[in-house]
Amino acid sequence: MAYIVATSTGFPNHYYPQKVLSTALQKYFLAMELDFDLNIIERFFTNVAIDGRYFAFPLDSFYEPPGFGTMASAAIKTSVDILEGTVGRLLEQVGLEPQQVSQITSVTLTPAVPSLDIRLMNQIPFAANVKRMPLCGVGCMGGAFGLARTAEYLKCRPTEASLLFAIELSSCLWQGSLQRDLYSLIKQLPEDPSQYTNIIMAIVTAALFGDGSGAVLMVGRDHPLAQPGQPRIIDSRSIMLPDTVHLMGMDLVDTGTRNILRPEVADYVKIGLRQALAPLLAEHNISIEKIARWIVHPGGPKIIQAIEDEFGLPDSALQPSRDALAKIGNISSPTVLYILDRTLSGQQQPPPGSYGLLIAMGPGFSQEAILLQW
Repeated sequence: MAYIVATSTGFPNHYYPQKVLSTALQKYFLAMELDFDLNIIERFFTNVAIDGRYFAFPLDSFYEPPGFGTMASAAIKTSVDILEGTVGRLLEQVGLEPQQVSQITSVTLTPAVPSLDIRLMNQIPFAANVKRMPLCGVGCMGGAFGLARTAEYLKCRPTEASLLFAIELSSCLWQGSLQRDLYSLIKQLPEDPSQYTNIIMAIVTAALFGDGSGAVLMVGRDHPLAQPGQPRIIDSRSIMLPDTVHLMGMDLVDTGTRNILRPEVADYVKIGLRQALAPLLAEHNISIEKIARWIVHPGGPKIIQAIEDEFGLPDSALQPSRDALAKIGNISSPTVLYILDRTLSGQQQPPPGSYGLLIAMGPGFSQEAILLQW
């Protein structure tokens, strides 16, 4: 369907060890005199197996965060600035001029109208008539989702080049929404014990998510940059499990935004991936044992473990996912693009003809599975 020619990633300047972030949240609880066990914060920040995360917005303003409008404008501008570097490096790798890109797919949760691709076009001279496909609301699944949809576009236009980029700035939540949400929930707890689940969920998501971007250049089979040895996207599958909207997402609440990540997600991952992978592999007469590379979104340690258990994989198969989680945390949609970038830049590339699976899951509850071949 489409050849993956080059990949690139980009991150903001601030990098915080997980211990620093955990301490900052505990100090907030103390400063606000919130009646809650601080050991719970320490435990969850440790259990997610993350060493540190990139943040676009520093912790300096944690106790005096800006207003929502100020924060939203800063998130848009910062996203475009990071993308300018990420996409610029990508095009330089292959010597492609921006005007030679026929189509752009963009993925983000950042609420920007006009969308980030239009804003980026005012900083990078893409052709004014470039075809655009901005995707929103797909969360952690966005990187895989964008790759699959872009590959389908290139199947119909085999002479063209397409650019996919994804960016998420989860540190925006640390600029007011997280603090206000936890304060409100804990104050309600004595009268409404059911809020305890929401408090734990807020702490877990605060422990997981970081900032980053990823970009991929893809071309159709008849484009000059399509060369043997490059991974090809040969097929994909999308699955949505009915009546699971509550499992994962992002809600708008009175205190700002709230990440949703229910503990049952790990169980539903097994169901969804079976439904996606079984017909995909059967159609191409491929068994799980023939998969040489697993490029899997690391939603968290429990999700990684659930996938290994469900498909009987050795620890080494998803080690790239564990490594990514440890180094950068869960950066939502760009995470699989980061793992793809690390895979393609590694010393040991799969031999020609080898297969790979690129997998991500997101709100809905949905799964996207892509079959690759080198």
